[in-house]
Amino acid sequence: MKKLPLVLFLSLFFSINIFAQETITNESIVQMKSLGFNDAMILDKINSSNVKFDASIKALGKLKIAGISTSIISLIMQKSKHNTKTKTGIYFITDNGKQKRIQPSVFSSSNTNAAAQKLVSGLINAKKKAQLPKTKSNNVIKDNRPKFTFIFNTSDVDNMQTNQGNQAGFLNWWFRTATSPNEFVLVKLTVKERKNLREVITGKSSFLTSSSGIDSKYALPFSIDEIESNKFKVTPESLEPGEYCFIYQGQVPQGRQNQSVFDFSIQ
Repeated sequence: MKKLPLVLFLSLFFSINIFAQETITNESIVQMKSLGFNDAMILDKINSSNVKFDASIKALGKLKIAGISTSIISLIMQKSKHNTKTKTGIYFITDNGKQKRIQPSVFSSSNTNAAAQKLVSGLINAKKKAQLPKTKSNNVIKDNRPKFTFIFNTSDVDNMQTNQGNQAGFLNWWFRTATSPNEFVLVKLTVKERKNLREVITGKSSFLTSSSGIDSKYALPFSIDEIESNKFKVTPESLEPGEYCFIYQGQVPQGRQNQSVFDFSIQ
């Protein structure tokens, strides 16, 4: 059996490797150029793939030296503003300067004083509370005025709402349904050391009336700066040490329940 020439083998290897990648980078473009792909093929690959480009002046200079055309560099600059690898959600800056995504924490609700309400014929409110396990969040922030990044993606909201059986459509649904941080509320959690949990009042009910959602008097203010059409910087006012969370307060898609919060700890 004849062996493939080394140059041909390497070309085939790198070609397969590039097209197997889920994300196209600056290095991928240089590889494709060196393997002889023309501009049309490279442009098509960029437009049909997930991308994560570096559009800094230094990085663009390297592309120019490598012989990458102006049309390709222009598309790289455009795509770098919307790197499709970036996931929707809430992010904060860690001590080492990296962005960390806050994963939703599931809570349970209970009427903490329903029995007392019955004893006085419903004259007092029964409080509904969201409770989280443990007294401290896994997301620890040392800055008392942290900056958060909210990233939304509403491109497939219609598809998500019409395909109720598709679980993938509901992935991280808060940021596919909402379009602004204004649809979230920031609250401080009450720590219950003996019960090893954190909780917040999410509603009240009495013999005659009931209400759900966070009372406005418990909502903490924060400023919102739009970075891009789907990306926002959220900065709360100075927060004292304690446990906090963002809770989605917008419209919940059909077939879903809002049973999660995005919690963090200020030290």
